[in-house]
Amino acid sequence: MEKHRFKTAEFAALCGVKKDTLLHYDHIGLLKPQWVGENGYRYYSARQLPVYDLIAALRRLGTPLGEIRDYLAKRSPQALLELLGEKEEALAQERRRLDQMEALLHNVRSKAQQAAQVCPGQFRLEECPEVWCAVVEAPDFAGAGFQEAVYLLHVRQLLTWARAQGSPSQAPGDIICRESLEQGRFFEDHYYCVVPPGTTGWEVRIRPAGTYAVLYHQGSYVSEYDACRRLWEWVHEQGYEVDGDLYEEDLINNFATEDTQSYLLKLSLKIKGP
Repeated sequence: MEKHRFKTAEFAALCGVKKDTLLHYDHIGLLKPQWVGENGYRYYSARQLPVYDLIAALRRLGTPLGEIRDYLAKRSPQALLELLGEKEEALAQERRRLDQMEALLHNVRSKAQQAAQVCPGQFRLEECPEVWCAVVEAPDFAGAGFQEAVYLLHVRQLLTWARAQGSPSQAPGDIICRESLEQGRFFEDHYYCVVPPGTTGWEVRIRPAGTYAVLYHQGSYVSEYDACRRLWEWVHEQGYEVDGDLYEEDLINNFATEDTQSYLLKLSLKIKGP
């Protein structure tokens, strides 16, 4: 018998858990004491600490106790390699999920900070970088064949796919093509999510770097169309030449407020530099 033996409470203290946890593990056959004395006391060995550490690590990865018990009952070097391979992949997936969540939160925070620094209703010129946009075509809302369920599904598919590629988008933005603007149409032609440069596997439009006329519009999505018209008219009043499409992105939306009139939308229309 080993020299160093630990009663249940002592071993629990070494493991950093409650005594009841070890009693439960003993009851379900997951981690039984090394010895049981004639007096009924349970004793654990220091050599059982690595086994407990493995159980704890697998539990943190969400592994059910029954699955851990089955592994310990038939453990082998090969079984350990297979188990660790599965858990490494699970960790990699969780890391990707957390990275995506961090990017989303950073994007929301950045836009909220930007919203606090701008003046709604103000026209201005900004230099904008190149941006890659995964897009879906916007439906004809007034058309006889419009189906809201199909439209929502397409937008959700875009958002889900884009986030899987590393997009920080909290919600899709709108694109009104230059051709539509020239025809007096101020309704969206595409919905888009920003994706990393070089992304493939989906239809992509590239918003080129350059000078953009920008309007920060406060109001509901319904009022967005009139705001796009006002931006178009302002550009021509200033004598600028339109050189691309109009992009809308949310700075403040229902992530931050229930009041649709408090939404803040950034409208950007590419022009040839003044």
